[in-house]
Amino acid sequence: MGQISLEKAYLISAYFESTLTRNAGLFLCLFAVTLYLYFNPTYNQRRQNNHTSVMISISAIMFFVATFHLAINCYRLIQGYVDKHLTPSGTNAYLTNNMAWHFILKDIVVGIQQELGSAAAIYRTWVLWSYDWKVVVVPIVLLSIHIIAGILISASLYTKAGPIFTVVVYDRLVRTYLSIAFALSVITVGLMSYRIWTTHRNAVDYHVGNGRLLSIMWILIESAALQIITEFILLVSICAYNNSQYVVLEWITPLVGITFNSVTVRIKLQSLKEAVMQRQDANNPVQTIGSVPLRHFKINIAKEVENYAEDSKSTPESSV
Repeated sequence: MGQISLEKAYLISAYFESTLTRNAGLFLCLFAVTLYLYFNPTYNQRRQNNHTSVMISISAIMFFVATFHLAINCYRLIQGYVDKHLTPSGTNAYLTNNMAWHFILKDIVVGIQQELGSAAAIYRTWVLWSYDWKVVVVPIVLLSIHIIAGILISASLYTKAGPIFTVVVYDRLVRTYLSIAFALSVITVGLMSYRIWTTHRNAVDYHVGNGRLLSIMWILIESAALQIITEFILLVSICAYNNSQYVVLEWITPLVGITFNSVTVRIKLQSLKEAVMQRQDANNPVQTIGSVPLRHFKINIAKEVENYAEDSKSTPESSV
């Protein structure tokens, strides 16, 4: 498999990350739409509940983390390609120095975003399954292992005494870390989709419309597909020891937030669309079997009245 240089890989990753996060970035647009839909009384007339507050808080934290990660990478690019370019070690040595504070901080931020995205997916699954803890036991265990693996990876790199694991053990830790992240995404999306599908199937006899539950299920699958595919590509590139892993790795931070917000925004817009259609159906009823709109009829009622008083006055009186 062809290789690209590390200098090119870091430049390409920074470009795509900035496109996804800030300026005209997708994450910035989705985050702005999320806030607008939930805080504008025109589109959200319901009172804010605890679930809504949790969703908004998670979205805001993800956006802050993605922005902070972008700022760190911008600093690294300026230092590496401008200030350190003419030094004896060069750009490559500066960007790949895993003992530097900016390298450590960048990787910690990536890990925080991944754990936050997995925790948010588990929370959504828990809510969707009517707060049943039995359903999310396996995802919670996997998330705990994922966090421990991330801590061990950081500890193996950032100790001053040198790596505490061999290269083989370190590679296995990284592959385990990414495999668990991929498995968590697939499991949580699968659990949520299965719950929605079974609910739709059980209520099919009472269902009216074009399948609102199924549309929500497809929103979940489509929105999570990009993150799942990216995590799979990252895992494959790392197993193949290809430098493209550095390009894909920087996409993860904004992509987790994009996935989370896209689900929220698309479901909200779907609900608003259905509300408008219901109001239109109520104002303009459609003639169907069993539901025929009535037509107004004009009825004229004629009454015949006999006036006995006038007849009695015209009758002549009898004489004695």
